[in-house]
Amino acid sequence: MPDTQTKPKTVNFTKKTKRMNFHVLGDRRMILVRQYWKYNYSEKKGASKWTSKEKKAFHKNIEKVIRAAWGGKFVLDVDGDSDFAKYYDKKPFSVKFDIDPKNSGAHWTIQAIKIPKGGFSRSWVNWGKQTIQLDTEDMVEVNKGGGTGVTQSGAAHEFGHTIKSPDEYIGITFHRFQKKSIMHSGMKIKKRHAKYLVDQLNKMIPGTKFKVTKVK
Repeated sequence: MPDTQTKPKTVNFTKKTKRMNFHVLGDRRMILVRQYWKYNYSEKKGASKWTSKEKKAFHKNIEKVIRAAWGGKFVLDVDGDSDFAKYYDKKPFSVKFDIDPKNSGAHWTIQAIKIPKGGFSRSWVNWGKQTIQLDTEDMVEVNKGGGTGVTQSGAAHEFGHTIKSPDEYIGITFHRFQKKSIMHSGMKIKKRHAKYLVDQLNKMIPGTKFKVTKVK
């Protein structure tokens, strides 16, 4: 059937926050979540000094891991009484993520640690201080106790914290038994991991509500 709903004059919206920017791109039926990262580099004992080439490759590989794990996984439907919601009824939106390096005005400050190959350094995210610690082994998927064949990359897991998804391997919730979850010990994305994103999107366009209908 032909689309009888008139296309709204404005279909693209942007919301800037302290930790990320949200772009509703109606023309592309896409939600783009963009973060700007400022890198500080250091080395752990036994690791060589960072080279300029390694610094560039570090960001490129981190972004590649994050996009592969999170990009395009959430499918959102639109509901509401706004012209935007009526026009995009039954027209799902995808969610993409973009991480860009930026020396000034970044959302997050990254402590990038170079460690010996096969080594370990604890990675973390501090939501309040907008800081992240990652190391050169965080792109490698390893078994973290999730069972046979269940692996996880630290970069993909820690990125979940930057969109306010909590650890699921602690506490007393049912989620601590779902070891394949990316916020536990695996790489599986769940609808609940988009909660903060959806909460923010639902404040952007009056009369418009987004909802995750499935995860690819």
